[in-house]
Amino acid sequence: MATKYIQRARRQIKTLLPTTMLGRLTLFLVLLRLIVGVAQGVTRLAGYSGDALDGWATFFDFAAGIVLALLVLRWVRRVFMWRLRNRLIVTYVFIGVIPVALLAAMVGIGGYLIFNQYATSQARLEMEGESRSLDVMAGAIIAELSPKLASAKARAQRTTLAIPPIVRERFHGVRADAWHLGKHIATSEPPSTPSAALPPWVKGPLHTMVLEQGKLSLRTILVHRTPEGPLVVVIALPLDNALLERTAVGLGRVKIYRGVEVEGRSAANGAQRSGLTIRTGGDDPADAAQGRRAEYEVQRTPAAVGGQVPASSASSSAWWDPQLSFWTVSPYWDWERGEEIPGLMNVTTRLSTMVDRLFTTTGRFATTVLSALLGIAILFALLELVAIIFGIGLTRTMTQSIYNLYEATRRINRGDLKHRIQVKSHDQLAALQSSFNSMTDSLEQLIREQKEKERLENELAIAQEVQETLFPRHAADLASLELHGICRPARTVSGDYYDFLYSSAEQLGIALGDISGKGISAALLMATVHSAVRAYGFGRFAPESALALAGAAHMRTRPAAIAAGALQSPAEVLHRLNNHLYFSTQPEKYATMFLATWDGGARTMTYCNAGHLPPVLIGNDGGIRRLEAGGMVIGLFDDMLYEEASVTLRPGEIFLAFSDGITEPENEFGEFGEERLIDLVRQNRRLPLARISEIVTTSVLDWIGSSEQPDDVTLVLARAR
Repeated sequence: MATKYIQRARRQIKTLLPTTMLGRLTLFLVLLRLIVGVAQGVTRLAGYSGDALDGWATFFDFAAGIVLALLVLRWVRRVFMWRLRNRLIVTYVFIGVIPVALLAAMVGIGGYLIFNQYATSQARLEMEGESRSLDVMAGAIIAELSPKLASAKARAQRTTLAIPPIVRERFHGVRADAWHLGKHIATSEPPSTPSAALPPWVKGPLHTMVLEQGKLSLRTILVHRTPEGPLVVVIALPLDNALLERTAVGLGRVKIYRGVEVEGRSAANGAQRSGLTIRTGGDDPADAAQGRRAEYEVQRTPAAVGGQVPASSASSSAWWDPQLSFWTVSPYWDWERGEEIPGLMNVTTRLSTMVDRLFTTTGRFATTVLSALLGIAILFALLELVAIIFGIGLTRTMTQSIYNLYEATRRINRGDLKHRIQVKSHDQLAALQSSFNSMTDSLEQLIREQKEKERLENELAIAQEVQETLFPRHAADLASLELHGICRPARTVSGDYYDFLYSSAEQLGIALGDISGKGISAALLMATVHSAVRAYGFGRFAPESALALAGAAHMRTRPAAIAAGALQSPAEVLHRLNNHLYFSTQPEKYATMFLATWDGGARTMTYCNAGHLPPVLIGNDGGIRRLEAGGMVIGLFDDMLYEEASVTLRPGEIFLAFSDGITEPENEFGEFGEERLIDLVRQNRRLPLARISEIVTTSVLDWIGSSEQPDDVTLVLARAR
């Protein structure tokens, strides 16, 4: 019992193992990866670093991933893509859906980039507007200080710049400072407030964001040339939430993110940083040597936030008016060092807000254009959806027809010839299904005909066996006459007839006939003629002669109970046989017949020929005599009278009787002919009769060649002794 379970387990395990080369390679790589993973775990448990095996683990992960992907693709192709319907759907997706999706993605990405540029540029323009206001303030200060610089006393004193309350209310925390010849001469703050020195990198006018003492501000720097020297005015406005709130009105939420220089960190642990890393300067070693290359990390917490995300025109969660977040690089200057530091600006707004700002100047026309574009987009989407639905419907129609054909072939292959496909459409595939049904009908009919043919062939085989018993199996030679007969049917059964009717030791009857037609009907009529000839031929038999009627002539020995002179006259037999066939068969049925009796004592043959080809007597000198006396064919007319005649055979003369199946076969040289038959027998007259028969039949078949034998070949030979 245990052995049985083990064998079953082995068989189940064998079914789970891969059979293809790719599957075995995948299993091999997975096993190697597991081994490497176990080795890493054991190494770390032992207190050592497993970094040495990380490379191998990565390699096996990559290789196993590739072969697994190939296996999945093969499985998809073999299982999922086996059905024609799935293949057509995938084709429709690649032809119709993916291009539209790519186009939509391209339009979406392009639109996002355009709106990103527009939104961030709008935020910059608002901030530049604030800077232009500061320019006006700086110009007023220059106009106020320039006349005073002519006095040395005024230059020696640091004055306080008066900023109107309305300006301070708008520009909260604004500060103005002036330097002349590098000396701080004026400030908007109380004079006791310390002011940083003017950085040496400031050489000309500038409008930018500046980082000073960890705080961002907008700086406007104007330089005025005076006779005494350059006058530099710096206006600083803190970049706080209030400023961004003012600049973001009608736009959205604006955020400014600072960048902090990364110090003492390598690229290897960059993945552990908390923000986006930006590299400045080139990759040239000279840039690094001169300090022009550095890495900055953008802080996650914004340095300033202002504004609110606009509400949607319908609902804040409307899918067609989503929130959009745009980003751009917004650099600023380090006031002490004079270096440009990268930063980021983020603008969060809605699509409707961007469209309204973009088409503000066009008024209602913009709304009309947008509505038209939206309608066209919806129309195209509906058309694409309808195309996909129609494509899937057509695919289902085609694949359903293919499935019906596939299922029908399986049913027919199992022998269910009654199965038919239900055709519900009117297309080429429906015509194909109808043709398949018609083919199935023809196949079923063909099988029925084949079975019927087999039945008929079996019956013909039985009829052939029965007919073979009607022909003499062994010709029992007389002391005065040597006999031989042969019949080669053109089909399974023959319409030709020959028989030897034994009467006494030196008397017998010879019968040879040819029934009109071929096949079963001719064979049945031949059997009728056979029995009738025997009945009429032995009409004056004694009671003990009934053995002959039962076919004793087919036994190896001749019957000894037949009375001498029992055979009837050939003409009388044919007269009775004619009347019998005339009244018992159809009008078109008839037969040719040659009937003769042989008297060995008198060496005389009495015969009657009823329309048959005249038999020939071939003398010892090669001369021939034809036996033509007789009358009309039998079975065609009523109450016909026949004549009979007698001939004497000298020893060595040959009696030759034959059917038209020997003389009438044709080839490109014409008919075989009676003359050729007589010449063959004449040339081989000294041979045994069986050998002469073989030579004749072989010659006839050679004359026919590869063609079908046209008629029954029957030959009867007798030689007087």
